[in-house]
Amino acid sequence: MATPVTKPIASTIELITAANSLSERLQLLLSNDTQHVIKTNRDGLVLLHWSLIFEHHQGMLLLLRNGFPAPAFALMRPLEEAFLRLFVAMNGTDKQAGALWKGTYKTEFELVWKQIYEKIGLQGKVGPWLQTKIQGLHGFTHGGKEQLVRQASGSDIVSSYKEDEVRSLVRETMTIAFLTALLTTAFLDYPAEHQNAVTMLNESAQWLTA
Repeated sequence: MATPVTKPIASTIELITAANSLSERLQLLLSNDTQHVIKTNRDGLVLLHWSLIFEHHQGMLLLLRNGFPAPAFALMRPLEEAFLRLFVAMNGTDKQAGALWKGTYKTEFELVWKQIYEKIGLQGKVGPWLQTKIQGLHGFTHGGKEQLVRQASGSDIVSSYKEDEVRSLVRETMTIAFLTALLTTAFLDYPAEHQNAVTMLNESAQWLTA
């Protein structure tokens, strides 16, 4: 069983490895042959989004660990979109939940992020940066300037992502993994699993914010 990180993480590869171990532990809170009782048509949606989010997350970390930052950054938008859709599945209208099942829902990035911040008590922190963030996600996914400017190092045409950018991505994705775990276990009324997620967050707070 993976052990919590209790000392500062020195290298980027150590950070990625610790994040992957933590992501797997969080996923297993609900994905370890658990017998789920589906009480509403939303529960199934939530569990399917849970699986997609953690597969995206661990796929990104695998790419980073093997030296492929460009596709890892490109997956940030699908990861966030899956998380926003998870939130809509839990808190949206019946019409929105129906649209998720039908495949007709169009993700409202800015609106849903504001709703998430309100849900977790940080509504005052939402600012103009959100629109810039959304534009950046689009650029990384669709080969925009955010990707292109990182494909040259001096005169060499090669990926040139900086270590601090990679570390920042790892921490940002871990925030989504934790929010996924905390919000989902609360929604499905799994108090033991929710407390385990809280414990893991507390164990990891030092290196997540370092």
